[in-house]
Formats: sequence, structure tokens, C-alpha cells
Amino acid sequence: MQQSNTLRFNGLRTAALFLVLSCLSAMSSNAQTAAPSLSFQKTGQGPAMILIPGLYCSGDVWAETVARYKDRYTCYSLTLPGFGGQPPLHSDTLLSSFAEEIALFIRQNGLQKPILVGHSLGGWLALKVAVSHPDLVGGVICVSSAPFLPGLSMGNDVSLDSAKAIGAMIKGYMAHATPEQTRQSQKFTLATMMRDSTRIAQVTEMAVLSDPATQGEAMYELFSTDLRQEMNKVQCPILVLGDWVAYKNYGATRENVLDKYQHQFTLAPHVTIAFSDTSKHFIMFDEPVWFYAQVDKFLPTL
Repeated sequence: MQQSNTLRFNGLRTAALFLVLSCLSAMSSNAQTAAPSLSFQKTGQGPAMILIPGLYCSGDVWAETVARYKDRYTCYSLTLPGFGGQPPLHSDTLLSSFAEEIALFIRQNGLQKPILVGHSLGGWLALKVAVSHPDLVGGVICVSSAPFLPGLSMGNDVSLDSAKAIGAMIKGYMAHATPEQTRQSQKFTLATMMRDSTRIAQVTEMAVLSDPATQGEAMYELFSTDLRQEMNKVQCPILVLGDWVAYKNYGATRENVLDKYQHQFTLAPHVTIAFSDTSKHFIMFDEPVWFYAQVDKFLPTL
């Protein structure tokens, strides 16, 4: 019981750090039709693969993934509104609006059962699209993400009210941060999320270009929206790629983090969970060989 309470305390204390573990992105292209606020870059040929960013980032974080799969898949790297220099979208339900725009993008462009690849916030959005529009999605690759992100750091039995309260505090800081404050906070936070200093600098500059109000609202909605009880609606296979070693100093072990992931995906009919024992939050940066091996194993099953 003492150990359980210590883990809970540490999880609450570091919830912001764990979930500000999110960044991703995209750039734009006029090759096909974009949903009203999305921009995208289209590369390659073959079945559709849509790559979705996380907090603060632009789709350039998926550049190596696109290079890996462009000979077999048509890759669409999305940039979300208010991310990486894109104009913000004003909505009372921002993440739901993002998910609906992704669904609209799939329909507008006649994409047949695309694979959705998302990191952190992007992984949550991929799950949201698959829950809300199960007929549109052929597979989900969910990287360092889950249906209820606060549960990974605070424990799966944390109440939604408690998570909302923490999300509101984080939003209050993020939404009013100056570019320089964002730059400094991202340099610190990203050092806990990836190992390569060049990557840290790259993603930091993406963050500075992002709209702070959008980032704050997105974080708040991640803390206040729980998809766990809706995972039975997802019809396609899901690959979950998790990480844990960056959180050892906060009481995390491989076993307790894996247990949290497994609990969150209990209702998903077709899910595979794989864990990196060496990567920080940006798995595709820290351990690309392992990352591609897991994706390569999953893709032929779709």
C-alpha cells in the first residue's frame, strides 16, 4: 500500500511533465483536397497512411517515417490548426473538431481504409477517429499514447474531475506563454522526451511557431476526455507502441506502465501492445530500428 501511494503521489506531481511528452506535426500540399483547417504533405504511392502530429509540432517529425514507407504507401503528413505556424481553429471542442476534420479529409479524398499513425496527442486523435468513424479506418498505430492519457501518469483509477483540474492548471500556463517562455520550457521538457540534442532544437522551434492558446486547450481536453469505454467501437487492428524508461525516477517500472496500457485497451477487440525498454517518449527518434520493426510486423496484418 505504501508503494502504491508513493507511485500515485509521484504520478500526480509529474502529470504535466509526462503529458507534455507530446509533439508532432506536418506541412502543406495542394495535391489533394484539405479539410477546412488541415494542411498536409503528400508523398509516395500505394495505400493511404495518415500521420498525425502531437502537441506543439509540425509534420516534419514524421519525415524519416515517410521516407521509410513512401515506396509502399501514399503518406499524408498532417499539420493541425494552431500547430507549427498554421492558423488556429476556434472551437469549444477542439480535439473533436480535429478528429472530424481528419474524417472529412479521408472522405473528401476518397481514401480507402487508411492507416492512421499518431504520436502522443496524434495517437489519441487516431483512436478518436477510429471510435467515431470505425468504417473509415483500416488500422491504427498509436505511439506513446492511450485512450485516457492522464491514466498513464496518474493511475487508471484517477477521477475525471481530478484530471480536469490538473489539465486546467496546465492550460492556464500554456495558453499565455510567450514565445521565449515556450522555447525555454520546451528545451527542458523535450530533454526528458528524446535523446538527440539536434531533435530537441528542431521540435523546440516547431513549438515556438505554434499557437499557445491551441496547445493549452488541446492539453486540457486530453485531461478531460476519456475514450476507454468506447474502445469496443474500434473495428480495425491497433498497434500500441509504449515507452517507460524516462519515468523511472518518478516510480515507474516496466510492469506498472505496461499494466496501465493493457487496462486502457481492455475493450479494444484487436490490439497489440509492444514496449521499448530503451526509448524515451519520441520512440521514432530514439529507437527507429525497433520502431520500424514493430510497424513492419504490423502492416501485413491489415
